[in-house]
Amino acid sequence: MPTLVCFGDSLTAMEESIDGSERLTPRLRHHFSEWTIVNSGVPGETTRAALARLQDDVLRHAPDLVTILFGSNDASEHRRIEIMEFERNLEIMIDRISPQKTILISPPPIREAAQDKRSNVELEHYVEVTRKIAAKRGCYFIDLWEHFSHNDRYEDLLIQDGLHFNEQAYFVFSELIIEEIKSIHAKAV
Repeated sequence: MPTLVCFGDSLTAMEESIDGSERLTPRLRHHFSEWTIVNSGVPGETTRAALARLQDDVLRHAPDLVTILFGSNDASEHRRIEIMEFERNLEIMIDRISPQKTILISPPPIREAAQDKRSNVELEHYVEVTRKIAAKRGCYFIDLWEHFSHNDRYEDLLIQDGLHFNEQAYFVFSELIIEEIKSIHAKAV
């Protein structure tokens, strides 16, 4: 049975939203019923803290694929991880997992009016780093920033805090991952 580990911050963490709707990993389990899907998301986490738990929360599962989604906290004023360290942390993660098993995901935009510790201008620098790393390391990549920033109704996909996803956004997010995994397996056959 193949294993997928979803590694990230609060956008990955938890199985259900406050309203009881399914978040990322339950949606993936429905689609990939023959897979073991592990949720290794921790709310509020940066790449620095994530790197410290990589062995226990990701590698010990001997995953076939790993999604990595960080940046929203790294780019925030109150948890800031400087861009060079962010880049280095992601590169170490990808190298330890292996580029062939990594699906790197860029952080999405936020609704700035609801966020006083984050800005899209600053966050976009972290997005650029994820794009650069994906190309440099040759891992798989989902540009969540690009996908959501071109949606005129993107802000409607966020809950009141302007950062976290609502049910419809998790549907879109999970579909992007499902399509990427299907593409990976189609290439492997």
